[in-house]
Amino acid sequence: MKKFFLMAFAVAAAFTMSAQDLDIEAIAKLRNIKADSLALMLGKVYGTQNAMNHTTSDARVALIKAFDESINIEKQDEQFREGSSLANEFFKVAQDMKKRNGIDMKSKAFAQAMLDRFADTTIHVPINQEVQAINAEAKNLIQELTAMHKDTTGMVHVAVVDLKSDSLSRNMGRFYGMQLQHMANQKNLTEEQKARLIEGFNSTINVDESNKPLIDGRLLASEFGNIQQSIKKQMGLNINKDKFISSVLEVLNDPKVPTSEDFKAVDTDAQNYFRQTQAFAQENSPEALTNRTLGKKYIENIMEKDPGYIQTPSGLVYKMLEPGKGNKFEANDKIKVMYKGTHVDGKTFDESKEPITFAPSQVVPGFREALLMMRPGAKMIAVLPQDLAYGARGAGKDIKPYETLVFEIETLGLDTEAADAKPAAKPAVKNADVKAAEAKPANVKASTPADTTKKATSTKKAATTKKAAKKSKRK
Repeated sequence: MKKFFLMAFAVAAAFTMSAQDLDIEAIAKLRNIKADSLALMLGKVYGTQNAMNHTTSDARVALIKAFDESINIEKQDEQFREGSSLANEFFKVAQDMKKRNGIDMKSKAFAQAMLDRFADTTIHVPINQEVQAINAEAKNLIQELTAMHKDTTGMVHVAVVDLKSDSLSRNMGRFYGMQLQHMANQKNLTEEQKARLIEGFNSTINVDESNKPLIDGRLLASEFGNIQQSIKKQMGLNINKDKFISSVLEVLNDPKVPTSEDFKAVDTDAQNYFRQTQAFAQENSPEALTNRTLGKKYIENIMEKDPGYIQTPSGLVYKMLEPGKGNKFEANDKIKVMYKGTHVDGKTFDESKEPITFAPSQVVPGFREALLMMRPGAKMIAVLPQDLAYGARGAGKDIKPYETLVFEIETLGLDTEAADAKPAAKPAVKNADVKAAEAKPANVKASTPADTTKKATSTKKAATTKKAAKKSKRK
């Protein structure tokens, strides 16, 4: 067991140490380079998708014009942008409804209902009750319209379908009007700010719904704003708008019509690069760099000042205070332990008040390695580098990502009553202890993050960054 983890950490160390050896300025430049590359790749994905959907020169010219006009809407004030974004949200939902359920949403009905509800200050129903009522109505209407769409008998009258589609559009309008009113109250918007919000909404909603290039161009611009904000929040990276635009336009200005295989190739490349960039950004975030630097300096200082500290091949640093007697513990032994866990600044994050029993196989790798070097009655100071502790994930609110941890450990001996017991379902130690059977080297986990981009675009509620790599799969 020990040998396996030492080998795993040796593999993971290559990426970690190479990043640690870079100075802060170099890492900052590399972050910008990766952000620019990501912007170019995402632009290519979106450009390819729209080039597939708009094959004629006229359609692409109209789409590019709408895209160019809309993407610069950020020059407007916040309320105007929010209003415009709301209108674009309607068009996204309308496209999805058409594709999934065959329902034709009505922008005029939506707009009128939204404006009426936003202006109506006489309604005092609790917002959660109003949401429930609107959602129940929407669910019923969608079910009815879907059934009508699937009816092949020809008995359903067109006027009935239009009437129910109109009702569903008004339902959605009331929902957004209610939400906007609540937001305006929460933010204490002035009447002038409310007017700007409505102006932004009207500037976008009043278009010919059949003009697909115009709508898609606006949606593409709106999508970029969401991508930009989400990547900034999740990765701390600034996506360059100009590079995204240039990448989109490069594809759309090419008269070639991409095939599904062309799209699959650029989409796969974007997914892979997204995962790599996500891992890099996480490991080299300002917080991660600070914690890794503090841990590295701490270890260097104690080893320079006290020759009693020893560093193992895995990176664990320890000082044996009492050797103890008898045989060394084994991975599945149930050991009575007293411990104290501190940050490198000396602040305690966890401490046992009385002896606690657990096995080396139940704790984080560095703690496990320390226990397997100890005997009954031994005392040790063990310094766990971040990759032998909690790595990228941290632990709760007390242990931050990439923190080096210090433990004072005393082993009192085997717990004979628990010797034959099965491993505990939960870690024995509140913070230091984790399920070792599930634990993986921190850096291995960090370098292979979950493929969030694959499920990125399945619904409009999904994180917008994730939409970037897989949006086309909804089309």
